[in-house]
Amino acid sequence: MPGSAPGAARLAFHEWDGFDFEASGEGITSCFAAAVRAAGPAVAAVEGSACLTYDELDRRSNQLARYMLRRGAKPASLIGLHAGRSLASLIAIVATLKIRAGYVPLDPGSPCGYLDAIVHDCRPDLVLSANRDAGALSAPTITLSDALDLSHAETDLTLEEEARPDDIAYVMYTSGSTGRPKGVRVPHRAVVRLVTGQSYAHFGADEVLLHNAPLSFDASTFEIWGTLLHGARAVLVTDDHPSLKFIADTIRREGVTTAWFTAGLFRALVDQELEALSGLRQLLAGGDVLSPSHVMRAAAALPGCQLINGYGPTENTTFTCCYRVPREGWGGGPVPIGVPIGGTYVRLLDDDMRPVRDGEIGMLYAGGLGLAVDYAGDPVRSAEQFVSDPQRPDRKLYRTGDLVRRRPDGNLDFIGRLDRQVKVDGKRVEPGEIEEAIRRCAGISDAVVTATKGEGGALVLTAHVKPSIAGQGPLAVSAVHAQAMHELPPHMRPSRIVAHDEFPLTANGKIDQRLLTARATVESAPVVSAASETEHMLSRIFARVLGVRTIGVATNFFELGATSLKLMEAHAEISRMWPQVEVLALFRHPTIRDLARAIDGSQASIVHEAQRRARGQAAALQRLHNARPR
Repeated sequence: MPGSAPGAARLAFHEWDGFDFEASGEGITSCFAAAVRAAGPAVAAVEGSACLTYDELDRRSNQLARYMLRRGAKPASLIGLHAGRSLASLIAIVATLKIRAGYVPLDPGSPCGYLDAIVHDCRPDLVLSANRDAGALSAPTITLSDALDLSHAETDLTLEEEARPDDIAYVMYTSGSTGRPKGVRVPHRAVVRLVTGQSYAHFGADEVLLHNAPLSFDASTFEIWGTLLHGARAVLVTDDHPSLKFIADTIRREGVTTAWFTAGLFRALVDQELEALSGLRQLLAGGDVLSPSHVMRAAAALPGCQLINGYGPTENTTFTCCYRVPREGWGGGPVPIGVPIGGTYVRLLDDDMRPVRDGEIGMLYAGGLGLAVDYAGDPVRSAEQFVSDPQRPDRKLYRTGDLVRRRPDGNLDFIGRLDRQVKVDGKRVEPGEIEEAIRRCAGISDAVVTATKGEGGALVLTAHVKPSIAGQGPLAVSAVHAQAMHELPPHMRPSRIVAHDEFPLTANGKIDQRLLTARATVESAPVVSAASETEHMLSRIFARVLGVRTIGVATNFFELGATSLKLMEAHAEISRMWPQVEVLALFRHPTIRDLARAIDGSQASIVHEAQRRARGQAAALQRLHNARPR
């Protein structure tokens, strides 16, 4: 990273020195109580045909809070939430904060072993699970629906003590470079700072926010509390694999005014459902680099909508910087990440923790009210990433690992990462965590994970494995498939597993990842061409979506870099020809051949049912005819 000369003009280091270091923030529960007093009977959240008012959410969360206290939960403890987006989950989150505990979102889509490692790490007093089969978690567990039913016996009076600004609101686990996920401990003040007193977006009772982010993804913090602290209304998308059309229809039907999307989902919606976004007043996107062409297309097509590029790591509570995209554009190049939001300041520093000049590349360090406390139970990593501010040694900064540059207009440009971290569908992935999971497999002596761009630009994770015994490559690959692939969340599973008897080394004795990747690029097996009309049509769709020239009918989509988002894009085209096909079918049948068989079988069933009904109607008409008097 470039150094900086003394006396450099207009150092970015000083750009945000007007920050109020004495502000202490507020607790979420006191802000929520004020919203309840103001909103009362207004609808707080909608889930399909069901809804929950602010008064109901307040009463039900008081009852559940008291029930959890009787079950052994206590202030300053943690409550696991093994559930997806739902009204029940919102009640559980609010109840948890009311007893001054923090919640730990456990993604139901992740393997039980992975989740249990998190539970073992954070040791919650209780886990509330939407799944009755979650008994394998090593903590006292009760089904969320049962807890809500039993809590009806409790009084709904307000709890005596409100949460304090420095109480832990939640612990959110992110991918960790040392082989295990990191639990980021976020205090109440950080959440309140995210959605109150801000200018990057409008918050108020007149907003209808889409709640589409997984609870284990920190964008959900913006969606939930941007709603509940302002008397607004949240519209919940409860399907884990919603189609693009379903999201678009929900936005239209429910009158959604504010939505946040990952960069990839934003791109897909602009390509497939742009018209459906016309009712939005605010559209925030982030989690990865935005496509400038898609931003410009959206800006031109949505004149009544403010586009916002939101940037920030989980360690600084969802957003650190935001950029409100001007109608006239930003002058070309990448979409800027903007400037720090309220309650946040940043430093742009070189390797010696000195400020860089404007226009020079430096690492972004973030500080202020949004800063997380630390990594749960990990003082070593906490000390490495949460460092003293060289300008204010009594304050902490988070070392983001992101390289940025200040533009002449004062906004920041994201340049890239200093380390190996990558993003898959907007979620942080540390290759080191995948490598450690693979090294634990029987018959594996070492592993390296590389991230490369596929033919169509999609990120492809490849696991390179070294068998404990040379020549046992096929057995090693099978072992990884049998163990590690079932221990990792879907977005962290490699698309390919390649065995090497030895890893190539550089002159310095390090693994040569470039040569490793080259050796893994072997001649493809002969492509089996499409035979039926359905296979031909599916092949064309997937080749276009995945950006490949050809795709064999037996090739697994995920080996070509397909992600959940790519399958949603493919489904958008497939459903126009076969409306009965659901997104989940693409996950269950991840090859052209299998998917075509499922579609043709479904079509045959539809035809058979139509013929059966037609025969039944004809028979009924014949009976009526025979019954007429002669």
